[in-house]
Amino acid sequence: MKRRRIDDTDETLDIPDFIEDKTISDSSTSVDMSIFKMSDDELYDDTGTSENNLDDDDDFDELRPKKKRKGNTPMIVCLVLIVLLLAGCIGSLVYALKEHKALVKVKTEYLQVQANEENYKRQIQEKDETINALTMQIEELKNANKKGEGNLIYEVVDGPLTFRTKASKSGDATTYKDESYAYNGEKFNVIEVVPGEDDSSYSWAKVTDSVYFCIGSEDDVWAKKVES
Repeated sequence: MKRRRIDDTDETLDIPDFIEDKTISDSSTSVDMSIFKMSDDELYDDTGTSENNLDDDDDFDELRPKKKRKGNTPMIVCLVLIVLLLAGCIGSLVYALKEHKALVKVKTEYLQVQANEENYKRQIQEKDETINALTMQIEELKNANKKGEGNLIYEVVDGPLTFRTKASKSGDATTYKDESYAYNGEKFNVIEVVPGEDDSSYSWAKVTDSVYFCIGSEDDVWAKKVES
């Protein structure tokens, strides 16, 4: 042992040179030195601990509620709805175009029917006007051919015969329908037949007021009666 002086006093401290290892007979209380002989892989191998920790984590995960994974279902639903809406819009547009074409066709046919109806009405009106005009012409021709206002018809056979204002040779000469004489072959509608004022053997045909022509006598016929 070494003795070292601590201070200026006379006291000294005995320091042992070494400490002898105490031999421990009981192996159960000795220090396990094998740890110092382990390799690094063996020393830091925490496989068992990790497995235990994983087991513990698994047990803990079972206690927690599992979160549901969010998939693409909402997006798919949205896409399907968009496709359906687009298809509906296209179908509506096609239907509207079809109905519009049908409406235009019906309207065109209706306008064509109206035009045809107006055309037919105009043709019928023109036809009626033509018929009325022809009827008037026919009546005018009848009146033109009809000479006289009576129902007795006399035809001139020995003319020409002078129109006079009265049934006498002394009556003034006159005209009838711009004619001064009744010519052979002409027929007159006679109102009545009267004897002559100056010679009763001769008869006169009255065709209208103040217009007469002599038809002769029984022996000398100038105008003869004909059947109507």
